[in-house]
Order: sequence, then C-alpha cells, then structure tokens
Amino acid sequence: MFELCASILAADFANLARDVQIADSAGVDAFHIDIMDGHFVPAISFGIDMVRTMSRLTSKPLDVHLMVESPLLFLPGLAGLGVTRVSVHYEISGGPNDALQAICSAGMQAGLVLSPETPVKAALPYLKDISQLLLMTVQPGRGGQIYLPGSDEKIATACSMLQAQRSNAVIQVDGGITSSTLPSAYSAGARSIVAGSAVFHGKIKENISKLRNNSVYTLCH
Repeated sequence: MFELCASILAADFANLARDVQIADSAGVDAFHIDIMDGHFVPAISFGIDMVRTMSRLTSKPLDVHLMVESPLLFLPGLAGLGVTRVSVHYEISGGPNDALQAICSAGMQAGLVLSPETPVKAALPYLKDISQLLLMTVQPGRGGQIYLPGSDEKIATACSMLQAQRSNAVIQVDGGITSSTLPSAYSAGARSIVAGSAVFHGKIKENISKLRNNSVYTLCH
C-alpha cells in the first residue's frame, strides 16, 4: 500500500475547509503543503499562516514541501505548529545539509527533494538524515502539469540506491499523479504519493476511491 498525500495547492480556496474535510473523511493519509517564496521558484503560494490554518482543519499529518531559498527561516514556525515532515530541495544555495540537520533537531522528519534534472546519486550524502526522498515528477513551482517521461525509471533507480545503502527512506513522488500514472510510479518503488488535481478537481470522495482502488487492483490482482 501507499501513503496518499492530498496537495492543497489544487483545492478550492473559497471552500478550503469543505474540501479538506471531505478529503480527510474520504481517507487521505496526510496533507501536502507547498510553500513557495517567489525566488527558488517564480511562484508565490503559501506561508506559515496556511500551515496554521491546516492544523486547525485536520488532525492528519502535515507534509510541508519548502520551495524556498532560505528554509531555515521557516523551520521554527513549522515546528511550533506540529508539522510532521518538512522536505527541502537539494538545489538550494549552499546545499541542504544545514536545513536537514535543523529539521531533525526540531523533532520533525526530514525529506530531501530532487528536481527532475538532479540525478538520484545526489542524495547519497544525506541518506542518514532523511526519512523521505521526494522525487519531483514535474518541474517544481506550479500544479496541473503532466507526469514527466522517464520518471518511473528515476524512481526505480532511487529505489535500487536506497536498497543498496540499506536506507529506510521512503520515496515520495509529486507531480502529474493520476489514476493512470500512479500504478507505474508505485511499481517502480514510490510509497508516498502526492496528488493535487487528481484529488480536488471534481468529486473528491470518488477521486480518492479511484486513486486507491485503480492502483491497488492494477498492482495486486
């Protein structure tokens, strides 16, 4: 089985509480929150206030993806809100080491994010510090993109690397996930699945059921 993280970037912001509550009751495992600063990526999305809002709307784990140049500035606020996981990009200026160490020191689970152009071997020096390896399967910075060709192969390479290093880090994928692309991502080794449009666009409860059932039956029967 896999962990399903609903990305609120695709939610109806005019009805956020409604959408989150429907997704929560329909059985998502966690909520994924993309924080973008307009520097690391051109877009500006959420900040600490949205994380605070989400902490009031759900008791499910909050999985925060920092697409920011200075992640250390965000960590005290996130820790204070009880965030479960925080993932930072390998590609940030100066590298991710300080941020990963700070996340762990604050009692949160640390994740390392690799953008599509970054090879999986770049994660090797950080495996001891992370519980999650997030592979972007679209270009970071906006939702609604199509799953990039070659993503399944990259997931499989990452899976082999983690096994060879005896790492317990979970592979998470983010971008272009649908009921059609999820099965192959899972088969390649992804065990945490971020889905935005595939959850929130249309009938949320039916969407979640389709993601769960299509993928499980495709893989297991």
